[in-house]
Amino acid sequence: MAGDEPDYKKWGVIVGTVSGVLAILTAVNTLTGFNPLKGLAPSHAREPSVSRPLAAVTSVPRTTRTTAARPEFQLHSSQWNGPCNDNACSMSAVFRNNGGTGSGTATFFVLWPDKFTYLAQCSVVLPRTDQNDFTSAGCVASSAQLQSYFRTHPGGTVRLYVKTES
Repeated sequence: MAGDEPDYKKWGVIVGTVSGVLAILTAVNTLTGFNPLKGLAPSHAREPSVSRPLAAVTSVPRTTRTTAARPEFQLHSSQWNGPCNDNACSMSAVFRNNGGTGSGTATFFVLWPDKFTYLAQCSVVLPRTDQNDFTSAGCVASSAQLQSYFRTHPGGTVRLYVKTES
């Protein structure tokens, strides 16, 4: 009878099942870049309007079929292209591709000086780049919220944050 099994066996089945599902979801994310859990984290735990990748990485046996490595852009340096004016902030950055040949995107955030929430953002496509090569990109971020901030904080400062996706 199933009810006669010891509790530790029942918990073992539950833990094994949950672990298997998480391993499959992690493998899907690792192999395809698709994150089936995107958006499930509580809103206070997220970066500004940006989803987080799966946190756990599990070793998954590879098949004999080989696939090209995905590009993996890493921020090398960033800069303001000039001071922010009352309407917008111009930003740029240099990125290194530590993965396979390909392109990606970079999102630039203008952050409040004392919070990790943004006043404005802009995104740009990173051009096709070979492994270990560098590329640069930039954009101009503007929003009504940024303009309001500078009207109410003349001479105020803001911060820059850059996030990449491949």
